[in-house]
Amino acid sequence: MPLKSPPPITSARSRRYSLALALGLGLGWLLYLVAGQREGSAFLRGDFPAFYAAAELVWSGQGGELYDFERQRALENRIWPDFAGDYYVFAYPPFFALLLAPLAALTPLAAKALTSLLLVAALLGALRLLRPISDFVRQQFAFTLVYLLTFAPLQISLVGVQNTALTLLLFALVHWAAQAGRPLVMGLAAAMLLYKPQFGALLLVYLLAWGWGNPLPGGGLKALVMGWGLGALALYLLGAVVQGWDWPLTWLMAAGQFGDANFVINDTNMISLAGLVYWIADRGLDLGAAALPLAYLAAAVLMVLSAAYVRRAPARLVLVPPLVLLLSPQTLFYDVTLALQSLILILRPGQTRDFLLLAGIWLYGNVALLLRDTFDVPLFAPLLWVLLAMLVLGERRLTAPGNRP
Repeated sequence: MPLKSPPPITSARSRRYSLALALGLGLGWLLYLVAGQREGSAFLRGDFPAFYAAAELVWSGQGGELYDFERQRALENRIWPDFAGDYYVFAYPPFFALLLAPLAALTPLAAKALTSLLLVAALLGALRLLRPISDFVRQQFAFTLVYLLTFAPLQISLVGVQNTALTLLLFALVHWAAQAGRPLVMGLAAAMLLYKPQFGALLLVYLLAWGWGNPLPGGGLKALVMGWGLGALALYLLGAVVQGWDWPLTWLMAAGQFGDANFVINDTNMISLAGLVYWIADRGLDLGAAALPLAYLAAAVLMVLSAAYVRRAPARLVLVPPLVLLLSPQTLFYDVTLALQSLILILRPGQTRDFLLLAGIWLYGNVALLLRDTFDVPLFAPLLWVLLAMLVLGERRLTAPGNRP
């Protein structure tokens, strides 16, 4: 007897799923607020102290000391005495600190609350941009929003004021601009991602390859490069306000110093190829950072091969976010949500199998978050590889007759 296809997901069932997730989200927040830790003067501080300390340094006219890590430590411990000498490092470019600076006019609690609200707004903005591109997002908007809000990696990034939602917004803007035929906007959005320089640089490589193979209206590759160049120049000038004209050299030294320590601290939280190689080399071969040149060489080869693959079809733009995550040196697990956002673009709104796929990803993400401190294993790295494989197999849906490119 042939197997019957599962019944399609109706609007009523989708609303029930959304309501169940929303109730779970509300209950989880209530329990966390009642029983969760209250650390220092910023409730549920997460990684926020690093951003607030950078904002305070720039706001108070001490931008020249932005990458003085001992200065960061002293400032964070003054505001959060329970750090007891520990601290979180701010190693982003100085223009990002300048954009954060107004937060220092608020108390840590008010600044954190405002930042969390802005990040939720960024998530909403990302989904609004994706509505014209994705049938799934358009027809299942409420479900998609609640689903992502309850997906553990993104949820913890919102609670801890990590910037994943901002990155989601900028990648969504790239997709929207590609669909709308606006390469200048694509370039500008890619340049804005230079707040994470490894993301912005890799994204430019893939957009150039994609635009080379898929002619763009509205000025084509020249407009894309112009948009990226103008955006990068504006960010450079903003950085110069904080750290002077040679700020890239100062930042590179600080980022290198932080990066060496970050592999040791966060190797099990990384989803990048370099992070996985470091973990295997450190745990299994006792090589640690000595294996990183091999990882970077493999990443470079994979970048060339994957760029050649991406340029062959317009729909392969959806592969770019997970490739950027994989090839960046130190991508943390929060950002696996970017690959999930790409997958959502190719899902079918009424297909039960696609909802079951989302359920499996959601369950794995939440269980992995619960177990990440128990097992000394990068539990989120396999999830990125699986999402990338699903996208490679599924991107043909976007090129089928009647579908959007």
